[in-house]
Amino acid sequence: LFSPSTPVIAAEPKVAIAYDIGFLGDNSFNDAVHLALRAAKKKYGLVEPFVREVPTNGTAVDRLTRLRFLAKSGYTLIIAVGPGYRQTVARVSKEYTETQFAIINDKSIGQLNVSNVFFREDHGAYLAGVAAANLSKRKSIAFIGSEAELLESFTKGARANFPKVKIRNVSYPDSAESLRVQLSGVDIAYSTWDGDPSVIAVINESFAGKIKLILETPDQYFAQISETKSLVVATVSKRMTKAISQLVSAALESRAIIDVLDEAEGIYGREYNATNGGVGITFNIAVTSALKSQIKQARLELKQG
Repeated sequence: LFSPSTPVIAAEPKVAIAYDIGFLGDNSFNDAVHLALRAAKKKYGLVEPFVREVPTNGTAVDRLTRLRFLAKSGYTLIIAVGPGYRQTVARVSKEYTETQFAIINDKSIGQLNVSNVFFREDHGAYLAGVAAANLSKRKSIAFIGSEAELLESFTKGARANFPKVKIRNVSYPDSAESLRVQLSGVDIAYSTWDGDPSVIAVINESFAGKIKLILETPDQYFAQISETKSLVVATVSKRMTKAISQLVSAALESRAIIDVLDEAEGIYGREYNATNGGVGITFNIAVTSALKSQIKQARLELKQG
């Protein structure tokens, strides 16, 4: 269900971004959104004061102060980066009902003037499974994480073309020693753990040259640091460019992105996935035409449900 032309903005369009803790240079969502905003500014000819970016120190008071200030200052679209803003956006959006808000990487706020920008992580896990099974020489791969839904999608993707591939479920976070034991015999692993680079450290110390990784961006800030690059064969990405561009474009036309995400809960926004270009996989190595074909087929299968 779509409602792409619902008018919610009467004032002159102005766009603001409220970044999460760390501001720019975090190698994570802040940087990804900033780069996407830069592209949108160029595409739509946006200049100050019609676009503004603000940091936060992460406290509830600071988040609240920032969003209220932007709303009072006449910004008609306020984009908050990350679920850390969930309670703040839910509160301020009720105070400023004529202002459109958006929250990146969340799907929980049931307000008509809030665009929840949600990424299908299970689609990314499916693509990672397809890639891992193809790239594994031993046909022994691992899922490192704690999310049952993502493990299920990874497994389905891996067995779509290689039904006999061995898949090890490595629950994490856990001890480094447990991780070492569970990864023995594996040559490709997909890690969804984003708390710290401990998985990278274990593989560098104990499996250098033996295990390659599929990581995630922008969730894992360490996915693109120099110590990691030699280990990574592919990255699953939540692509911000399209989401930010569509949010900005709608705001400039006095519209809002309010597709129905959860009718029962009254949650609106837009889902970004592997079939609309919002979630994808990028390879850091040369890949075969067979793998390219398998990834293409995977997207078709995900589209068909």
